[in-house]
Amino acid sequence: MALTLSPAHEAARQQAARLPALQESHARLIASPGEAVVQLFEGSPGTGTLIAELSMPAEVLNLDTENIQIQTTAAIEGQVTTAGTADNARILDGAGVWWADATVTDENGSGDIKLQDDALQAGAFARITSATFQG
Repeated sequence: MALTLSPAHEAARQQAARLPALQESHARLIASPGEAVVQLFEGSPGTGTLIAELSMPAEVLNLDTENIQIQTTAAIEGQVTTAGTADNARILDGAGVWWADATVTDENGSGDIKLQDDALQAGAFARITSATFQG
């Protein structure tokens, strides 16, 4: 007979595993030969329209162990290459490897990544005012 955990015991184990998993995510994001990059897309990452790429330096990425999340601690800016409305993002680690996809909204929205303005014009600058990646 296999060991069967109670629902409360299983939930406690899953909660306990969140912090080590988040620490590994943070390490993968910042421990690369270059800086991580946020690619802003109109539509789905990889198949939608790439609007801008913004470098995300390791020093602006804070590992918040109390709330089990990674947060930016400063605004991030980058030049827009194609006009559009950013609604999704792909995050690449410093080696250029896909790390995660995230939602994007303006500052009033509930996206993982919040922009000062999600309607972006070619040649202008996109400004990420905050990003939170829940573990």
